[in-house]
Amino acid sequence: MSAGHARPGSYFACGASVAGTRHIRDQIPCEDAWAGVILPGALIIAVADGLSSAEHGGKGADIAVSSSVKNAADGYKAGEPDIAALIRSAMSAGREDIDDHALSEGLDISSFATTLLLAFLTPDGAFCGHIGDGACVTLSEGEPSLLSVPGTAEYANETAVLTAQNWESQCRISHRAADAIICATDGCQGALIRREDGAYIPYSPFVVPLVRSLGQYIHEGRDLNTEVADLLSSSRMRALSSDDMTLAVGFSLSGEPF
Repeated sequence: MSAGHARPGSYFACGASVAGTRHIRDQIPCEDAWAGVILPGALIIAVADGLSSAEHGGKGADIAVSSSVKNAADGYKAGEPDIAALIRSAMSAGREDIDDHALSEGLDISSFATTLLLAFLTPDGAFCGHIGDGACVTLSEGEPSLLSVPGTAEYANETAVLTAQNWESQCRISHRAADAIICATDGCQGALIRREDGAYIPYSPFVVPLVRSLGQYIHEGRDLNTEVADLLSSSRMRALSSDDMTLAVGFSLSGEPF
């Protein structure tokens, strides 16, 4: 199916990870990662932020997103009906793959510390498994809602990670009706969510036009991944943070405008 002939009900996934200005200055590769897959009647996307304090955090992020998305897709295609259980199983598989890689390199798994946000979009709505910071926002009939917000930590400048022994207790699962889902690492979570009276709210002036524009770009035959990468590299986004940035979007074209 060509991008210029999208059918109503079609699913699309796109995203990008770009190095933050601090990493560009210090000549450090981007330590964020994202992955996505489109399945019959559903999609899966994941974003991860490898901790800068971990020597191989970027590699941990790469393994986490690729392994968890593949495992989740395999389970979904096999007919697993419990999406929450599927998410936990996929995250566990991602952690196991990181551990296997660490052992093969003679390193401790903590050297690959990374956050992970794994999300499904299905006809039954959006499902999200989340460990650490970052954010996930949904759209349903054009109205934005929070699906998952940054996790709390016991200490300042600390975040939960998939590679910790207590990762299962740190994993938050959430679900709501949706026809679009937007996931971000902490470098650009400020574009998706804002604080108002001490609570997080979705930032509609960014979220709604973003999904609407991506839907239009499909009909124009434009590369959605490139469009997201260009957005993240813009001065507007760079002003939010000097950290690496990852933004991944999944949506269904229902035939109605977002």
